[in-house]
Amino acid sequence: MDPRYHSIKKISERGNIITYYAHPSNATAYTDTEGILLHCDNALKYVGNNNWICIINSEDFSIKHALEIKTGIGIAKLVMSKYANNLIEIKIINPTWHIKTMLNVLWPFLNQITRNKIKILEDRYYSVLEFV
Repeated sequence: MDPRYHSIKKISERGNIITYYAHPSNATAYTDTEGILLHCDNALKYVGNNNWICIINSEDFSIKHALEIKTGIGIAKLVMSKYANNLIEIKIINPTWHIKTMLNVLWPFLNQITRNKIKILEDRYYSVLEFV
């Protein structure tokens, strides 16, 4: 399988904190909701009792990605039902207005605690290497 088929991957583990990275616009199968949800669940199941952070690079995230609302809602529900307790933070780097629109759609599916853990870093361009 093409390693870019889906987007999320573990990039580091320090102590009991696992860091994941996702670059949705680089996924070649961004319309494969079922496959993406399975891929996310398989990647996150290794969290166990560890804490985790996710860095989402939304560079080049466009309308075609934002229209995959079913995928976004599915990921939000997956995180809320299985992985929210150990979530430290979701950092969204290089945000486009499309990702902000998608977040507005997803907001009702997230509880307030999880909403507070989502940080949009829009003051400058970021590289994932800054977080590893």
